[in-house]
Amino acid sequence: MFLIKNVEELNDLFLRNSEMYLLLNEKDRKTFYDFTNTLNKFGNLKPLWSFLLLQENNYSIEITWRLHSQQIIDFAEFISRYKWDPDEIITTLLSLSESKDELHQIILTDLFISLLLLLSGEPNTHFNSHLRIIQQFLIHSSSLIMKNPDAWIYLKRVKCSPLCIKSTAKRMFKIMLKNMLATDLNYYLDVAYEEYRMYKTSESIYRMLEMMLDLLDENIIFSLIQNVIFEMPNKANWKMILSLITVFVKTKSQQSHKLKLKFEHLLNHTLSKSELNDEFTLCKATLLVFRHCCLDIGLWSEYRRWYSSYKPSVETAQNFYKLLTHLIPYDLPAALASHTNTQPTLTESCVAIQNTYVKVAREQLVKINKGQDTMGLFKDYDDTENRHEADVVKVLESYKKTGQVMRVVLEASVFRKTYFVNTFLKTLMDPHMQDDQIRCEFIEKLNDINKIPNSIYTKWKNESRSKYF
Repeated sequence: MFLIKNVEELNDLFLRNSEMYLLLNEKDRKTFYDFTNTLNKFGNLKPLWSFLLLQENNYSIEITWRLHSQQIIDFAEFISRYKWDPDEIITTLLSLSESKDELHQIILTDLFISLLLLLSGEPNTHFNSHLRIIQQFLIHSSSLIMKNPDAWIYLKRVKCSPLCIKSTAKRMFKIMLKNMLATDLNYYLDVAYEEYRMYKTSESIYRMLEMMLDLLDENIIFSLIQNVIFEMPNKANWKMILSLITVFVKTKSQQSHKLKLKFEHLLNHTLSKSELNDEFTLCKATLLVFRHCCLDIGLWSEYRRWYSSYKPSVETAQNFYKLLTHLIPYDLPAALASHTNTQPTLTESCVAIQNTYVKVAREQLVKINKGQDTMGLFKDYDDTENRHEADVVKVLESYKKTGQVMRVVLEASVFRKTYFVNTFLKTLMDPHMQDDQIRCEFIEKLNDINKIPNSIYTKWKNESRSKYF
């Protein structure tokens, strides 16, 4: 019969590590390692179960993990046998997910996968509390990742584990994406519609979505986006919606047109079935996801091709132009220009509303081009800011980080040429501005892609030389 030796020393070890989130120090780790080796040698677990019961669940998660990893007591059995508080377990697992410590990540991966294995078996009410832990952890982890994008790394470990089968990982990613799309980040539909061409997916979120999309097809992505749009179009996480579409198109180009067709069908369905109210919320949301998909596939030329060949029903066409008319004050110049060039051929009953829209949209384009001195590239300015100088600062900050010219600048060079040349370039190339390296590199970049008229570039070059000679 095996009795626990040095029980006082072991008890002191547990007292020192009574908080679940703590890791053992090297001395305690060696002591516990010797203890577990002895357990494995004798194979009698009853003294251990009694000892753990006396601790009242007050001990480090590392102790649990070491017993689990050495196949002494499975983590799922810990939860059942010792009636652990699910909320405390969830909180501890979440703290591990945010940690960059290698051991924290290993512990989280091993313990969480042991719970995920329960998803691959037959339903069993005995594991209801375990499944609740999985679900709540994934929900809260989704929110944490939205606020701290680097916290997703544990998912890569889980997905790569030989114990995590594809169907389980797929189910897990669907749960997480569903919650991510509904996480409130204060980036709502109205903001997204005006700023979607300026939004850029962070590298960390891009890599996470790329990993998830390895297991998810266009049907799942469409279903997730459709559901969140219909449930909460205004309050959805539009950053995540835009990012999900972008990453899907970039990583699954062969399936991107299938996704585009699904969004087009959704737009037409919404337009044909909706009783348009003053806010046009649902139609505006479906138009945004469809347009964003088009732009990710082939920029504005892809959207213009679709628009020029659009063949909606009479009711759909009438609602479509009512929607576009409502959106004129908020639409980008590039969108207005796409709608005022080649027109789709519609039935005679729709021509009047189409012509009315085109007339007002063209007037808006003229107004934008003439009113460039009171309108910048962006929407969010402080009252005290000179918006044109603020534009240059934001554009240069973006260029410094990415080495790329922002899309909003490229689009302004085409669709707001008067503003771009007379205001933006004039401010950017002002000889009185400080001649820092990033600004000069950016100007040279614009010149290399033929966005600066020769006369303006030559003048700037001569004025730059005159400062030093």
